[in-house]
Amino acid sequence: MKLVKGLVFVCLATLVLVQPAWAFNSSSFNGTADFYAGAAPPPGLHLIDYNVYMDIRKVENKGQGLTDGAGTLTAIAFRPIYVMEKGLLGGNLLFHSIIPLLSMEANVTAQTPGGPITVQGHDGGLGDIYFGIGNAWHTPVWHWLTVLDVITPTGHFDPNKPMNVGNNAFVIEPVVAVTGLFANGFETSAKLMYSIPTKNSDYIEPGTGLKGYQTGQAIHMDYNVNYALTKDFKLGVTGWIWQGLESDEIGGVKRHDTKDFEFSMGPAMRYQNGKFGLVGKYVVPISAENRIEANQLWIDLIYSF
Repeated sequence: MKLVKGLVFVCLATLVLVQPAWAFNSSSFNGTADFYAGAAPPPGLHLIDYNVYMDIRKVENKGQGLTDGAGTLTAIAFRPIYVMEKGLLGGNLLFHSIIPLLSMEANVTAQTPGGPITVQGHDGGLGDIYFGIGNAWHTPVWHWLTVLDVITPTGHFDPNKPMNVGNNAFVIEPVVAVTGLFANGFETSAKLMYSIPTKNSDYIEPGTGLKGYQTGQAIHMDYNVNYALTKDFKLGVTGWIWQGLESDEIGGVKRHDTKDFEFSMGPAMRYQNGKFGLVGKYVVPISAENRIEANQLWIDLIYSF
């Protein structure tokens, strides 16, 4: 079973921990939006290289009997973005993809009728790939965009393995993002996402024989507030909020206490030199329930062709 909802993989890319006695959750994740979240780049081809290291301090999903855990995840995700000269209603049409490569290992403590057990494992490889199409608009101060993302089950999934980098389910995710760039040097940005997962029909729960795992829908947001110390260097605060809206289902039966919540925050910086940009951030969970809690270090490289 997968242990958590929405872990990055970064999204980079997403991490999924699974054990045959339990279940798994969504490939959607937070962290890819920070500076200029709602301000699409100029027309042309752009590339973002996300590099993420996660120090997993706790794993919790009370509805699945998961009470503790630890591990690491390393992810590299490539995100090509193409922005057209024209689009809808005076905006710019854009296309993007996120292609994650993951390597992770962890041990997880689970409560069973026979007492607590520890599951250990590792996995790596191609994760679940994002594809998206959207439209962006600009004014002198406010910039915003709308995107429809589809996360595809390209990552390998084996229900008999203790860990998997793939989720074996699609996720449909509408996105709205906005950025305010003010004359005094301040910026505020937010990216709002609504995740609608499909069912993993290959899942069979050991012990009960229930077939199929359906992750509940969720709403989540990346946010960033920063100040331009110089023309090329920005410093601010970033993070995300995740709120599960429904309990997960196994075999068509609701599994209570599987809704998840997370609020995370940390410092962030961005440096721009011509067509090259560099973003660094360190984000930690402030409050979480039924989630993987991890300290996350992100180093993002941005290049405009």
